[in-house]
Amino acid sequence: MKPYILVLFFFMATFVFVNQSHSVASYNDSKIDSLYNIVCDSDVEFSHKLKMIDDLGCLSLYSNHFHELFTLFNNLLIQGKELDRNHSKSITLLGQKRKENYKNAMLFCYSSIADLYYGSWDKEHAEIYLDSAAMCIDKSSSIRYLAPYYRIKAQYMQRYFPDRIPEAVSYYQKSLSYYEKSGMRKKETDMVIILYNLTIDAFQRDDSAYVDKNIFRMKELKKQYDSPVLDFALNDIQVNRYSSYYHNFSKKEYLDSAIYYAKECLELYEKGLLPGYYNYIAVDLYVTIAELMNKKADSDVERIDSLLSIAMMEYNALDSIGLARIYHMKARMFFDANRIDSAEVFALKAQQYLNNGYKSNYYLRLKNNIELLRDLYEDKGNYQKVIEYNDLWMKKDNEIRANEVKELELQYEFESKESEVERLKSNRSYQENLYRMFALFCFLLAMTILFILLLIRLKKRDLNNQIALIDAEREEAKLKLKLTEEQTVKMELERYDVLSDFHLKEMELMGMSKDLDQLRRDKEALDRQVELYRQKVKAYEVVADKDKESDYDTQNVVAEDLKRLINKHPELPDREMCFHNLERLNKSYIEILRKKSEENLSTSYLKYCICFAIGMGISDVAECFSIEQSSVHMIRYRLKKKFGLGNDDDLGMFLQKYASL
Repeated sequence: MKPYILVLFFFMATFVFVNQSHSVASYNDSKIDSLYNIVCDSDVEFSHKLKMIDDLGCLSLYSNHFHELFTLFNNLLIQGKELDRNHSKSITLLGQKRKENYKNAMLFCYSSIADLYYGSWDKEHAEIYLDSAAMCIDKSSSIRYLAPYYRIKAQYMQRYFPDRIPEAVSYYQKSLSYYEKSGMRKKETDMVIILYNLTIDAFQRDDSAYVDKNIFRMKELKKQYDSPVLDFALNDIQVNRYSSYYHNFSKKEYLDSAIYYAKECLELYEKGLLPGYYNYIAVDLYVTIAELMNKKADSDVERIDSLLSIAMMEYNALDSIGLARIYHMKARMFFDANRIDSAEVFALKAQQYLNNGYKSNYYLRLKNNIELLRDLYEDKGNYQKVIEYNDLWMKKDNEIRANEVKELELQYEFESKESEVERLKSNRSYQENLYRMFALFCFLLAMTILFILLLIRLKKRDLNNQIALIDAEREEAKLKLKLTEEQTVKMELERYDVLSDFHLKEMELMGMSKDLDQLRRDKEALDRQVELYRQKVKAYEVVADKDKESDYDTQNVVAEDLKRLINKHPELPDREMCFHNLERLNKSYIEILRKKSEENLSTSYLKYCICFAIGMGISDVAECFSIEQSSVHMIRYRLKKKFGLGNDDDLGMFLQKYASL
């Protein structure tokens, strides 16, 4: 009855797995079809196409859609080349940006196609496209597209060149730093792959601190991004952790914990929640569980054999080392069960696959299998075979040591090359900075020379203008001299005419002597008036310096003086109105004006204020004070400033407002 139940259970699990795998595949198909439609759409900008495909993430997980994705990237490469051809000679900012998009597309497409071939276990094509991508690294400065290249490069080195693990770790760390700088949005799967592989390497180096650091980072990543891939990676790390603990301390609870986490990983695989890329890791867990269960004191041989049989069916036929591990495990299981003949058959098969597998970094598995064969033949009593395999064991032991030395040498060489590359990059950066400084110096020198030439040209033009002005002044001086000479001649002629007419005019002058005497008398009267005016001015100044209590006397003096000036000009049209307004003038008008003014008002300005207040026009004020009308306009402008009025304000209305007319 028990076999039938197992068959039924296996059938149901297979049905669930196929159903879930079909739904995931359908989702991926529709997603890839929509991306292909976007790439073929000529109305969508090229950089937008590049970004959308980049968001697809870790393409090796989509290896079962190889042909669709390969066509997609080839189409994008063709568009990029056409874009570069159309803008190869463009020097505009838009043209340079499109050329940069093309360079990024080249790196991204070559790296992505290499990722597809890596997921399909095609070493040769993966290497070809990685080499093509490597030629585009210097042409692209975008860390967004450098990060996946170094991740794929590290995975390729880790799988096909296990003796160059330090180099692969260096690529993983470089890729990780680029992802962190560019942001991890939609790149979480790539981050999980990098952290997982770095953690496995740390287990092999027994670096527990680095293991804990990576586990912490993956748990922090799980808070923002939850996926079966991340759960699988964390569980598989726990399998390695507890297996290491059991190897060091031989405690049963560590063995049980390792088996538990391995079963958790297998559960994710059997439910079809993992991409095809993780199949070979998940299948390897069948062998891991079998090895762990075989270490138990009460191991179930049938259960272990069934696990190994499942692994045998699921393994990739090209993976010789993986198949050798299964046969070795079967041989170990039968040997521990004291079934020597069956153990011998499987151990010899394992030896055959190990001899045909990768020749580097798998000597330890080969050595363990040789040791098992040696123990088998010792139990069977075939000491000739024991000696043969013992010699082979010693040979492989020496090869292991030689391989370790070679790994150290390769690591040293790799680190030396890395330091040399960094030095060359530093030198290149220094040279580029030097070239930039030289170009900047040449530019500044050219600008200085241009500025000096421009300054000389301006000076020359000013000098020519000055010379032309001097010539014009010299010509003008010559004309003035000529005119002066002509006027002198004319004056001489007029002098002679005057002398000739002197006698005639002498009689006329004698008749005018009486008028001259009258003029002298008028002059004496005017002198007296001027003296009186000076005395009044002094009085005005004395009055202006007194306190505000004397403003009334100042106003009377100013009013009397204005009346006198108006009387001297009987031709003024509004003379009577002016006298009338003077009589009605507010007795404290000058005091009001002093308060309203922002500056001190002199007696002269007070006179003009009263003139404008009693309604005198600009022409009347000019006539009364014997000045030009332009001077009156200037006085009005200054009075506006003193009273804080604007250009649009009416000074006359302002002064009349406080006159109480």
